[in-house]
Amino acid sequence: MSDKHGEEDESKKAKMHLKANDLLCVNGCGFYGTPQWENRCSKCWRAHQNELKKSQDFAKNKSLLSFDQFQERRKSTTESKSRGIKNLFKTSPIPESGTSSPTSTSPSSTPTRRRDLSPDSLEARKQFSDFLVANLSTAMAQEIARSVKNAVNKISEMRLNSEDMSDLVISYYQYLGDRIGVHSYFNSPDCKVKVEDVMDQVEKYISTCCYSMFFCASHDEEVADMSLQDRIRSLHWVTAGFLETKLVFKKQNVRDKIDEAITELIEINAKKSAFEKLDCLTRSCKAIFEALKESESSTSADEFLPTLIYILFRGNPPLIQSNVKFISRFAVPARLMSGEAAYFFTNLSCALEFARNMNHESLQMEKAEFEAYTSGHMAPPLSVLNSACNQAMYVLEGTIETIVTVAKKAEDLVKNLTGVDKKSDDDLEKMLVLIKETVDIFPTDEYIQMKESIFAEEQETADLLVSLSRQSSESGRGTLSTSADNTQPSTPQPQLDPSFESPLAAVLKEAADSN
Repeated sequence: MSDKHGEEDESKKAKMHLKANDLLCVNGCGFYGTPQWENRCSKCWRAHQNELKKSQDFAKNKSLLSFDQFQERRKSTTESKSRGIKNLFKTSPIPESGTSSPTSTSPSSTPTRRRDLSPDSLEARKQFSDFLVANLSTAMAQEIARSVKNAVNKISEMRLNSEDMSDLVISYYQYLGDRIGVHSYFNSPDCKVKVEDVMDQVEKYISTCCYSMFFCASHDEEVADMSLQDRIRSLHWVTAGFLETKLVFKKQNVRDKIDEAITELIEINAKKSAFEKLDCLTRSCKAIFEALKESESSTSADEFLPTLIYILFRGNPPLIQSNVKFISRFAVPARLMSGEAAYFFTNLSCALEFARNMNHESLQMEKAEFEAYTSGHMAPPLSVLNSACNQAMYVLEGTIETIVTVAKKAEDLVKNLTGVDKKSDDDLEKMLVLIKETVDIFPTDEYIQMKESIFAEEQETADLLVSLSRQSSESGRGTLSTSADNTQPSTPQPQLDPSFESPLAAVLKEAADSN
């Protein structure tokens, strides 16, 4: 019966076999792709979108214009768009020399229409300014600060949809990165940072200052997020056992790492920049790897992705879909194309795709059964799959084991204390004997004087007792002789008082008391 039940549990496990190569871009460029980009990387996705737009424009205008007219119009449109982007981010060239312009390094120094900044934006501006001052030459820091501040002000005045805004911001990243990338300063020994480090700070500042415009920009995205959160909540019964994770929940370290991963995943929504959101995701995924290592499990994609899905189901982080879109739209593209952050982001995108599309076939169970569990009308029966990862049970078991361990230690402690008492008595007795033997062998002057004084007192007492004994004996014989001579038979003898005590008895008693 148990074998049959075990086979049934095995058949209901989610089958996910994913290799690292499966996460790469379908175009074969070597970068990571994501499901929302049809498994393409950000670079290939934008190229694909541009091709689609060109094809749509050609199809739309082919019937209305001649080929020459269409070519001329497309060229005009492209040049107009290019001029718009250049004018949008137009700044003075970055000087090669170390001379600086009188403009302040802070991004707030660019003369423009005053706009109140949020506390987060003010903090981001301070961090950005401190970074520029600490790591770049004064001239370069001033020009980058001026360019970025101008870009933020222009973006704040625009009213574009999310995709167009993303294209605009990514174009600016590319534009600014190319400008500072060819600067000779980054090849000098005095340079402390790389171009990528500067661009990370630029992205952090821009996305923080424009967060209200970039994040969850449309009502439809917010509705989609709520729908996904409800969907994940309905899948609470899908435990780690169903997902074939190799986590060993009996270990406290594993449970702690799981809680850490969930906390970092939830923390993503509290950050305002794509840079910080990716850092939270990276810390969460590293905690998952630590949990797998503590469980002595493999850290391959086959093991990591199911565990990440389990963490996603457990944490159900708020607005996670909007956060993923925010990162994909406004992060520096290089961070999403290669490196550990890109690998973790691709896995998170796959986990969200799995959550959206998960159905009865994913767990190889009947549709009615799956829908009953999802709707809450039925609860899965207790089995190895849905109880093996129940942390409450393991916490209870751990508590019981702790109590048993403490009781055993208390019993051992009582035994040890009893042995210590007995040993201390024996040691005290041995110590007294040793002290006596030592004093007898190596007596001090004080000890010899005390011993002689006691001996003298004992001798005087003995002599006194002997003298008193003789006196008493002689006195007794004299009294008896006189009494015999004067005895009258008819005269009664006097009776001794019971309280009478002879001098000898008194001396003997006193000597006994003193001893």
